[in-house]
Amino acid sequence: MNSKIIFASLLVLSFTYLPAQGYCPEGNPDSTDYIRRQPPQRCEGLKEENISGNSLSLISIATRNLISYGNNLTLQIPRIKGGKNPEVTVKSLGDNYHYQLDDFPLSGNASRFNFTWDTNILRKAKIPENSLRALASYKFGSQPVYVPVIVGQTSDHYEFVFYSQDRVRFATFEIIPKGGQKPIYRTSRPNASNGEIIFTWDGRNTPAGRYEIHYIANFDQRDIDSNRIKRRIVFEHNPNWLR
Repeated sequence: MNSKIIFASLLVLSFTYLPAQGYCPEGNPDSTDYIRRQPPQRCEGLKEENISGNSLSLISIATRNLISYGNNLTLQIPRIKGGKNPEVTVKSLGDNYHYQLDDFPLSGNASRFNFTWDTNILRKAKIPENSLRALASYKFGSQPVYVPVIVGQTSDHYEFVFYSQDRVRFATFEIIPKGGQKPIYRTSRPNASNGEIIFTWDGRNTPAGRYEIHYIANFDQRDIDSNRIKRRIVFEHNPNWLR
């Protein structure tokens, strides 16, 4: 076989097995750099943040009650019918740092996945407890379905956290039952801001099921027309996850 063909085939295979979260290098375990660590096997640490202008990212759907770090921290990710192997990322985005945890194995039972890791890097990098954001999703074809991540202990509400380097105004933020039309919750953020934009919702008295977030956001920019984003996000809810 032609040597060029063999090399091309090996190159394709090498890219096929790269982790979905991106390249996670080996490194000094005593550093706070984003590297592959063990035990348990995971990628964790501080890394450069590459968020381009005119971007608005969903970075967290979580419920948490985390006052201080112990020696270990546990994530709980609800299982949902038909869902397999959720993709989970934990982040903390500060002015001078970007902490990230991903690419880790999950254990659990019939109702939830779990992951527990030591908080040495979190404490060494001085990541504030209230800044941890977590996002988990299951793939159903091309449609991701998000589930709230329980960080430490649960609280009585969800936090939906978006992030943008640009100033953004949320004209509407609605929660609507999947397939429905009438919002069960609606709010807005008419004042432009950048960084994290946080919405909270107490769903303890709302029936379990699949819901959609509908939002319209506008980038607030000088000298040019504002750019509008209109999106739908599907997530699963169960009031037991808030108790």
